[in-house]
Amino acid sequence: MKFKLYAADGKPTQKTVEGHKSVFEIEPNQHVVHLAVKAEMNNQRQGSVKTKTRAEVSGGGKKPWKQKGRGTARSGSTRSPIWVGGGHTFALAPKVYRMDVPRKMRQLARRSVLSDKARQEAIYVIESLAFDEAKTKKVVELLKAMELDGKKLLILTSDLNETAYLSARNVKNVAILEARYASTYDLIDNEVILMDQGSVEALNQQLAN
Repeated sequence: MKFKLYAADGKPTQKTVEGHKSVFEIEPNQHVVHLAVKAEMNNQRQGSVKTKTRAEVSGGGKKPWKQKGRGTARSGSTRSPIWVGGGHTFALAPKVYRMDVPRKMRQLARRSVLSDKARQEAIYVIESLAFDEAKTKKVVELLKAMELDGKKLLILTSDLNETAYLSARNVKNVAILEARYASTYDLIDNEVILMDQGSVEALNQQLAN
């Protein structure tokens, strides 16, 4: 798979960048993509819901009144679920929603999404995203030059690029990540992927069979 290479100012060049066939040209496995995304979403859930049983609420150690003679119900504790301030009958407890997906399946899911994006011609490669200074205007101008403004976009960088991150973080519908840390959900939750030349090489090394 060969991608057209754009210059740092967003203008097309005569050069191309080659993506590994096993990363950008496989038959997408939609089932594995579904499992990977489901696992990522589940693993973000905290499951921190909690209510107390009658054994956990404070007080209620003393029998509120004698067993017989008052003509009222026989009660042994004010912490009973039928009392105001009592514990819950079926108390909720913290739940673990975590799902584990094997590493090879996660990699297959990422390759599937990248291949699908490449097939849709939704991957753009630029020579460099190194800006002299952090300015949102630079990213806006770059996207306009590439006719990508207004689209939901994921920018992938080959390394931690602070100036690019600071420049892109305030642009609407634009996310920026290091290529090696982009998950299946990150790759699929956009219209277009814009990556620098080093990102293609990083993904080739990380995901190629």
